[in-house]
Amino acid sequence: MPDYSLPIYDQPRAWIKKSREHGISWEQVELARKSDTEGLIRFLENQVDMNFWPELSVDDWKAIVNLQKSAEENAKKIGFKIGVAQIHDHGEDNAVTVPQDPFSSWQLYKEKLLMDGFKEDTVKEIERTTIKILRRLNNDTRESGPVKGLVIGNVQSGKTANIAALMAMAADWGWNMFIVLSGTIESLRIQTQNRLFNDLNQQGTIFWRSLEHLSRSVDISQKAQNLHFDSASKERYFTVCLKNSSRLSKLIQWAQADANKQKQMKILVIDDEADQAGINTGHIDEKERKKINKLICALVNGQNEKAEEINEKYYAMNYIGYTATPYANILNEAGEESLYPKNFITTLAVSKEYFGPQQIFGYSSENEDTNFEGLDIVRTISGEDLSVIKDIHDGYEMEPPDSLVDAICWFLCGVSCMRIWGYEKPVSMLVHTSQKTVHHKMIADTISKWLDNNSEEYILKKAEIVWKKETQRFNLQTFREQYPSYDRPDSEINDYPSFEEIKEQILIILQDSISHIQLGDDGELTYHKGIHLCIDNCTNNGINTEGMHVRLAYPEAGKMPSPAPAFIVVGGATLSRGLTIEGLMSTFFLRSVGQADTLMQMGRWFGYRKNYELLPRVWVTEKTRNQFEFLASLDQELRDEIQIMDINGRSPSDYGPKVKNTPKVSFIRITAKNKMQAATESEMDYSGVSNQTYLFDTDSELLAANICETERFLRKLGDEWKGEDPYGLRKNSAIWKNVPFEMIRSYIEKFNFQKRLRVFNDTKPLLDWLKDVTTKGKLGSWNVIVAGKNDSANGVWELPNGRIINKVKRTRKKPRNEFEETVINIGVLRGPRDILADIDVSAISDEDCRNEVVEYIESGETKAAMAFRDKAGLDTIPQMIIYRVDKDSKAPGRDSTTRIDLNAPEDLIGICLYIPGGRIGTSYASTISIKMENDLFDGGADMEGTDEN
Repeated sequence: MPDYSLPIYDQPRAWIKKSREHGISWEQVELARKSDTEGLIRFLENQVDMNFWPELSVDDWKAIVNLQKSAEENAKKIGFKIGVAQIHDHGEDNAVTVPQDPFSSWQLYKEKLLMDGFKEDTVKEIERTTIKILRRLNNDTRESGPVKGLVIGNVQSGKTANIAALMAMAADWGWNMFIVLSGTIESLRIQTQNRLFNDLNQQGTIFWRSLEHLSRSVDISQKAQNLHFDSASKERYFTVCLKNSSRLSKLIQWAQADANKQKQMKILVIDDEADQAGINTGHIDEKERKKINKLICALVNGQNEKAEEINEKYYAMNYIGYTATPYANILNEAGEESLYPKNFITTLAVSKEYFGPQQIFGYSSENEDTNFEGLDIVRTISGEDLSVIKDIHDGYEMEPPDSLVDAICWFLCGVSCMRIWGYEKPVSMLVHTSQKTVHHKMIADTISKWLDNNSEEYILKKAEIVWKKETQRFNLQTFREQYPSYDRPDSEINDYPSFEEIKEQILIILQDSISHIQLGDDGELTYHKGIHLCIDNCTNNGINTEGMHVRLAYPEAGKMPSPAPAFIVVGGATLSRGLTIEGLMSTFFLRSVGQADTLMQMGRWFGYRKNYELLPRVWVTEKTRNQFEFLASLDQELRDEIQIMDINGRSPSDYGPKVKNTPKVSFIRITAKNKMQAATESEMDYSGVSNQTYLFDTDSELLAANICETERFLRKLGDEWKGEDPYGLRKNSAIWKNVPFEMIRSYIEKFNFQKRLRVFNDTKPLLDWLKDVTTKGKLGSWNVIVAGKNDSANGVWELPNGRIINKVKRTRKKPRNEFEETVINIGVLRGPRDILADIDVSAISDEDCRNEVVEYIESGETKAAMAFRDKAGLDTIPQMIIYRVDKDSKAPGRDSTTRIDLNAPEDLIGICLYIPGGRIGTSYASTISIKMENDLFDGGADMEGTDEN
């Protein structure tokens, strides 16, 4: 058989790809859009003469088509695995395709990304996501009205690259005016404007022009009437505008100053950090709008700066919000004139090199297979240390508390380590204790005095203790266990040197001491080998009386000193959003924040840590740690919700995504109250998720009672289902079909669940909801599965009907504190293929669907499995999977730092409930805005009890 991957077959593959991009079905592609095989043969012959294709037989053509079909399916699977999803309205995709001209704006930017060190897989994913977004836009909205969408990224994850990619690809397809709405800080606006111009301004078929501070009185070269927006022009224009009422008003006036030019403008508005500044905090019931939101709405809806209707229309208007914390965007308001993303919501991929809330703080859930152990890099600031910090804030001269000393010593060691490794960028420590600027100087002075007043010998001794303790506790093996999917080999991860190796570098740092950034004789900032102490707040603009630059200012890329310069950055609000802290590897953070989106954006330690993966450490209070653990689940479950809506074909204009609510406002609020005015505490909706027990009590009587009750339940079920199993789905499982809900209810009511399980801690709402949707005919009878391992290494379970099922092995997550020692946390219960065990593949009548299900059986991806249950005709059939976990399950290897032996007093009975999401276009709940849940959290110490807005 020929190798169809060779370049000689590029043209046929390109034809197939373009056909698919234009919505042509595989059936039509297989016949090259002809009516029969004879037409296909003539088509292939003509391509040889007309387009210099290789000679292809019908079998050759079908083989190439099948390979492309497999590639497309694999791309979908990749999307499931990395968290990419899109829910959109019911309109058709437009006909745009990925630009292929090597001199197109996209291809040039793509080449730049690769030159800048982006992995090829990462760039391919950016391309896939970008074309997916671009296909939902409209380059003629004169009749339809503006397109409004939302893109959900990750904090510190390189969102600007995705924005530039969309601008480049849209420019190739004729969009000619790009308006990027930046935050509220001018220095960051300038940084974004310059970066976008440098990224996009390549020598190709598109000519980019950067416009600044647009208004009616702008320089004549930037007036709209002197720019080229006609369809023949290859010029593209962009501006980065602050979310400032004066600048937005002037921008609208500029765009509408010349009616003829306005009618030619194909505009793409990109609202960066869309949950900041532009959200309407006015009373939406009274049709009130705050000024900035009113101006953005006026821009997008084609009104003037007074929000009045005008005669002329832009040729095209598209608005896309980008944010990592989208809660306000989907909970604030949903009116036609609002910025609610009625047309689409897209989630960006989560890179396997990204350190986000799930990777750092962990994520265990009873409704997902996607669980994260959490990296053991988070340290707790004690109540005693908080008291010392408060005294420092109050003006008392105090020694820094133990935890701050540890963070400083770790930073000294880390800087020395990175200099030995040859790191060529800045290395930073972040200290964030208060939003009050007066406190920043007090903390900075305390750090400076501690470093200046103690001997080198004393600091070295302290640093050695911290280095040895930390490197033993968290090492390369621990990192691999806790982040097994990290996408770099061990050979590319720098391991710790010995303390003796870094000692000399620490002495160099201490000898150059600590100071603000000095101003040289030539007026340029100069950097030394010691520590640069920066106090980043609005009171420290410019040069102080001692000729020092106090605010954070990293060296310019082309003027980077050697060795890597070190910075301790003390600050508050200016460090909370948008600003990247370079080489951040030590963080001391104890702010008390009342809102989830605000706190998440403060996580400057999220991001990429290439070449120093083992070094980051974070010191926080116990309460803040609990809050970030909640944020990890909040973020993950919203992404899962959008992915499930994607699978079930639900539109954001019909159903608002469910957002998990906080257990109590005193713990943390999702977002400011006036930013979630349209949020409705919906009726509980359990559809589309798989809830599993992963926490268990250590009470032997309760565990034994669960075994007895489970065997009593199984005894009542009667005969097993004996379906064919050609794919090994039921190799070690027993299955019962058509089990009435009341039998399920009776069993669940008598089961002893661990009280910290969110769905199972009070089963009455769940059972009442199930009864309601079952009575209404939206759910059918249940399928029950007892699932086991393929081998009997952990013992066997003789079921009441005489069937022998192998017990499963689950180990226990290592407890982190005394409370966690009182429960057994196994992290994940369900095996990935078990959700498919009751599928009767032979009963699927549609051959393509049957083949698709068979192909996907091996993937083990939960959300995909849910979709294929629907394809197999089980879209209304709920499922319960039961496991018996061997109490003597052993951890994998003696040296595991994250798992220990289960050591349970009795075998554990684990339960997984899967409730389907309903047929496409239907919903089990009438309103879905917020999902109330009742997690139990320990409050922890709290030194600032006020919310931050």
